[in-house]
Amino acid sequence: VQDRMGSSPDGGDIYKVDIGASHTCTLSSLDFEGATKRNRPQFVSGTLLYARVVSFNGDVCDPVLSCTLGPHDAGIPRKDWMTEEAAYGELKGGTVLTKLPLGLTRLLLTPDSVVLNELSKLPFEVAVGVNGYLWIHSSRPEYTVLIRNAILNSQILSSEQIRSMVRSLISTVKQSINTETTTNNEEEEREQSNNNNSDDNRNYSSMEE
Repeated sequence: VQDRMGSSPDGGDIYKVDIGASHTCTLSSLDFEGATKRNRPQFVSGTLLYARVVSFNGDVCDPVLSCTLGPHDAGIPRKDWMTEEAAYGELKGGTVLTKLPLGLTRLLLTPDSVVLNELSKLPFEVAVGVNGYLWIHSSRPEYTVLIRNAILNSQILSSEQIRSMVRSLISTVKQSINTETTTNNEEEEREQSNNNNSDDNRNYSSMEE
């Protein structure tokens, strides 16, 4: 979102949105699932959105976006924008990669994407745009880096090579996380042991006095 442009005749807020193209787009706050004049989302500059283009008239006007389900979204459950479970809407947190090759983004959008299917063993969310933008949200920064690297590397590998690459990355990262956890636990145990020894020494000194 770049900024708020004004109000629409039906009482919504009109926002100017940058999709990384030669044209900026417009989006009404009423074009969200379940949005009304009294119950509509409000955005500030810099808000990241996942939306679809619903109309484009060339040089006549800016493209129009919508965050409601469209004709190509058959089978996707319709969720109110306030639930934060809608297919389209605001993307909170996460990491954004821009200007991926369009051929790669189209592959990621297919149901049988090899790299995303292999990565599904990890807890994460991803939003892929046909404009080359990719949003990744995971429970750990290590997973975000892994997912990013796996997706970027996948464009030059065969299906079997992708499967092998993802499995290797997951194994390496999980081993690193386990090692880090073990090290932290050992440090906490040593610190606790030192604190206990200090308490014992103070008690012993008090008894001597």
